[in-house]
Amino acid sequence: MRDSIKTKEYFDTFILEELEDIQMFQDSLDNGEIEEDRVESIKDDILLIQIGILIAKYSRGDSINEIKQEFESMLDLFCESWNGGVYEDNLCVASLAYLLGLNDVQLNRIRSKLMEADTYDFLLDFVLLGSKDNPYKSKISFSRSYKDLIQCINSNNMEELVKYLRGWYKGSQGSSWYDTHKIKDENLYYGYWCFEAGAVAKRLGFLDDDLKNEQYYPYDMVHYIKL
Repeated sequence: MRDSIKTKEYFDTFILEELEDIQMFQDSLDNGEIEEDRVESIKDDILLIQIGILIAKYSRGDSINEIKQEFESMLDLFCESWNGGVYEDNLCVASLAYLLGLNDVQLNRIRSKLMEADTYDFLLDFVLLGSKDNPYKSKISFSRSYKDLIQCINSNNMEELVKYLRGWYKGSQGSSWYDTHKIKDENLYYGYWCFEAGAVAKRLGFLDDDLKNEQYYPYDMVHYIKL
């Protein structure tokens, strides 16, 4: 277990229920029950559920190798149907792709898809490619939300990363997943992980041993390739 909020049994149930939802959607698609103008939206919903499952499996303590394989298996659907309308979802996908060690071809496929969104910017490009001198250097889509993370990248200052990480949960009150661990009548919580902090730390080569026990920091995923 990597998560300290819920039990393994909770995540077992969460994952099973989400897989059942995916199967329901897929059956409807296969049987032609979805109107044509809703097909792409349903595929996007499937992708969001799959990402939630991946995060829940990380929270449960599953092998990162297996999580990587599942991420790679959804890549074709992602490049076909990802909506890209929510910036933090795009940043989560980009960060997971890098931390899971996807190769350059795969990262560029994801980059091409994410570039379709109007909010594609410096931070996303840095996570995916690792260069501060990228074509989006002057574009920061949500400067207030990611100020500390951007300052960390520009200054190579780990203190800015720690500041961002420790303020991340409180600063995410507008997110759909915020406080889902408190909901009793539905299983909506898949874990709270600041993957973008891990991605930036890895890109900048920070010595992050002091972050190993930070609640939201995906330490072993940051060091996955070294395992």
